[in-house]
Amino acid sequence: MQKILEVGLEKELFLLKNGKIMEPKLYGFPFDEMGFLVEIRSYPSDNPYPILSSIQEPETLFKLRAKQLGMELIDEPSLETTNKFIQHISKKYRHDEVPCLTKNIYGTKLSHHTGIMGSGVTSGIHVHFSSRIGAKVLKLPVEEIVKKMDKKFKPEIEKYNRIKGEWEPKAHGFEYRSLPCNTDIHKILGESFRILKKFK
Repeated sequence: MQKILEVGLEKELFLLKNGKIMEPKLYGFPFDEMGFLVEIRSYPSDNPYPILSSIQEPETLFKLRAKQLGMELIDEPSLETTNKFIQHISKKYRHDEVPCLTKNIYGTKLSHHTGIMGSGVTSGIHVHFSSRIGAKVLKLPVEEIVKKMDKKFKPEIEKYNRIKGEWEPKAHGFEYRSLPCNTDIHKILGESFRILKKFK
């Protein structure tokens, strides 16, 4: 059987009303486990086009829905908020009970695990990498791939003060977590597949 190399994306966005962060769950939007981000997941694929459409099409629809509700959906990498909101969201979504699985190839302890950074909150776009033969998941060289992604996206990571070297193990492979949410998706898919195909 042939080895299949797949990529998937998770894009996070903020739902705002009059500049205030809203809870996506309360308005029927897909949300991440931390409770304050809209999360759009692509299909995993060995072809960039279905990945692209499964992010862009829902994003367009969700932005229209937000507008109908008098809100806006934005792909801003970080926003300032209040301690009251952070305490509310942390308690309601039980942040202290969510295990931190985020790792860093450089040993950096600080992470985007909760998305809360001081008095602000962050949003990213996560890249899933996997390799399989049939249903059998194959091991990928995580450190090498993460280093290559860090290098290719150094300007984006530095501009928005993201933490380089972040990744998280997944059942299908692993997730690269250092990119800001407004990183160009075409560039992400192009570079991700180029890097991944070196291990075919």
